[in-house]
Amino acid sequence: METQRRHRRCAWAAAASTVAASAGSWHFVPGPRAPVLSRPSAPRAQPRTTLKILRQPLSESVNPSSRGSFQEFRQHFPLILSGSLLAGLSMVLPSLLQHHASLGEDVFLASVVMVTGYCLAEMVGMQMHCPHWEAKLHTGCNVLATLLSVYGLAVERLTRESPGLWWGILVPILYLVSNFTMSRLMAMYRGPKAYSHLFDLGQSFTLSFQGIHCLAWSSVYPELYWLALPFWYWSLKKLVETVTVLPELFGSQRCEHRSGEAFGSFGLGLDVLTLGFTFVNFAAAIADNAYMGAYTLRGPEDFFAVSRTLSDSEGWGSDHLRLALVKPAVGSLVVSMAVFLGTLVSRNRLSSAVGVPISVLLSSLGPWLVFFWHRLIDPSEPWLPEFMGTGWGSSPLLQLMGVAV
Repeated sequence: METQRRHRRCAWAAAASTVAASAGSWHFVPGPRAPVLSRPSAPRAQPRTTLKILRQPLSESVNPSSRGSFQEFRQHFPLILSGSLLAGLSMVLPSLLQHHASLGEDVFLASVVMVTGYCLAEMVGMQMHCPHWEAKLHTGCNVLATLLSVYGLAVERLTRESPGLWWGILVPILYLVSNFTMSRLMAMYRGPKAYSHLFDLGQSFTLSFQGIHCLAWSSVYPELYWLALPFWYWSLKKLVETVTVLPELFGSQRCEHRSGEAFGSFGLGLDVLTLGFTFVNFAAAIADNAYMGAYTLRGPEDFFAVSRTLSDSEGWGSDHLRLALVKPAVGSLVVSMAVFLGTLVSRNRLSSAVGVPISVLLSSLGPWLVFFWHRLIDPSEPWLPEFMGTGWGSSPLLQLMGVAV
């Protein structure tokens, strides 16, 4: 028994010595470290938007630096616009002098351009309260139509040439879209009811001018005769609107003034300015309907027969038909700017002592000056050559109805 234990101890001792001897020749090669597991950190708390921040206006919630940049641009915009106008005037001065016709034409067109420039500057700084897409479309089309109208005015005055076919196509489309998409903004209007009637009257005049635009371009493309006839609706509508406002004026018992300002009673009672504005626009509506009536009865060929003889072949002269292509767009521009000035007055962005007289002059006398623009260029031309000559009662409409003379 003792012998077996001795043998067992010797075997363990020999195995231990063998392991020790072999361990002396081994080399330790380190392996990849095991990843150290740690508890996930808690997510960082995000600052919560308080109800006070959500309720404040957009202009106060934007970045102060960006708001300051916008305010700085808005303050310097009139200076930038004036500098651009002066630089442009120095470039076009030779053309202005070369194609000068009369001082009356230059004063009228310069007034329209200056008022338009002011209105465009105000459009940049105005904040739209209606986020609907119709309001944005109305504003965009109105700006584009304004710029195209100014372009047509400039081409006529600087070169005495037509703005071109694409201009003639885009202008009425933009004005139509702009006026058909203003219902959202009119629904938000909370001013005097009389002012909303004036806005409706301006819309009817602008839409009817697009029919006269098609009428004028039918001297080049007679097929537009049929496109001009549907605009009888707005031509008659503006006549009705100028008539229906008279009982309201005569039935009013008192005039309400806006904050005691001068001209604050315009459109609200029987003051001289309101009555003069109403009767002048009533006469303009009658003249436009008579113009459309003569065109409907005569057709493009006979309607423009006398006007075709007024072209001056020796120079730029006063081409009556060429000038007629631009008149409706400038008339629409004048009425649109008058309506926009009324908007500025109603929103207290422009004093009524300044905005009301300018708006009244533009919307009442402006269309008449555009209508007889050819007389400012050449006083020897007849006032209404479209009503002269023979050929009454032979229009395409009467031929279609079988009652042509």
